[in-house]
Amino acid sequence: MNKKSLHFIINPISGTGKQRGIEKKIETIIDAAIFEVFIHYTAKKGHAIEIAKDLVANNAFMIVAVGGDGTVNEVAQAMVNSASILGIVPTGSGNGLARHLGIPQNTSHSLKRLNTLRTKQIDSCLANTSFFINVSGVGYDAHIAHCFAQDKRRGIQTYIKLILSEWWSYSVKRYRIEANEGECFNGEAVQISFANGSQFGNNVVISPQSIADDGQIELCIVKPFKFYEVPFLFLALLTSRLYRTNKMEIITCSSAKIYCSNDRVHLDGEPCESINSIALKVLPKSIRVLAV
Repeated sequence: MNKKSLHFIINPISGTGKQRGIEKKIETIIDAAIFEVFIHYTAKKGHAIEIAKDLVANNAFMIVAVGGDGTVNEVAQAMVNSASILGIVPTGSGNGLARHLGIPQNTSHSLKRLNTLRTKQIDSCLANTSFFINVSGVGYDAHIAHCFAQDKRRGIQTYIKLILSEWWSYSVKRYRIEANEGECFNGEAVQISFANGSQFGNNVVISPQSIADDGQIELCIVKPFKFYEVPFLFLALLTSRLYRTNKMEIITCSSAKIYCSNDRVHLDGEPCESINSIALKVLPKSIRVLAV
C-alpha cells in the first residue's frame, strides 16, 4: 500500500509552547503504516502560507497546522478548494477554530485523531480579498487584537487585562451594514464580529448558533452600554452568554457589506490594516478538514 504524505507545519513560537517536543510525539503516535511524515517549521509571519501553497501544488494528502489561530489561518488559506486535508494540532493561546470543531487541546490526543482519516467540508470566508476561517471583526475586539499582538504576554489572563484596561479610553464607532438584500443596521456599535465558527478561543463563545458548514456567517453586533453595565456584560462574555443580552444583535447572511471610518480589523485574531469598508463573502465547503 502506498503511504499517504502527511506534512506538519509547525509554528515554533506559538502561544503556550505545547509544540515543544512534538517531533518525538509525532514519531511515536502517527501510524507509520499509513503515513509518510514530513516536518516543516515556519520562520516568519506568512511563511506557513508559502509552505502550504507549495505542498498543495505537489498534491500533499494532509497538511497539519501546529500552532494557534493565526497559523491555522495561514495554512488553510492556501488550501481553499483543494483536495488536501487540513489537520490541526492546537498549541496557541486561544485555539478558537480547534475548540469549535471539537479538536482535543492535548497534543497527543489531537495527533491520534490524525490516524482516523475522517474528514468533512467546512466553509471559509473572504473579507475584501483577505481570508478568514473562524471569527474576525471590527471595533473593540479588533482593537484588543492589535494590543495583544504588541504585548509579550500570552494567554487568557492577558486578554482579560487588556479588555478591562483599554475600555476606558475606547470610543465606539458608527457602522452601516448591508446584507440580505438591504440595509439591516445603521448606528453605533462597540464591535461587530464576523462568526463562521462560534468562539474567539478559550471557550469564550460569541455566536453559539454559528455552524462552520452551513454556507452562512453571523454578524454579531455589540451595542453601546452604560458604565454600570460593564461587570454584567463582561461576565456574560466570559460565560458565553453575551448573545442572550439585549446588547447584542445577530444577523445571519452569506455575504454583507460593512461601512465604517478608518476602523481597525482583525482576521482570526490577527490584526490588519484599518479600513473604511469591508465586503464579506462565504466560500461554502471550501476547506476539507479532519473531522472529530
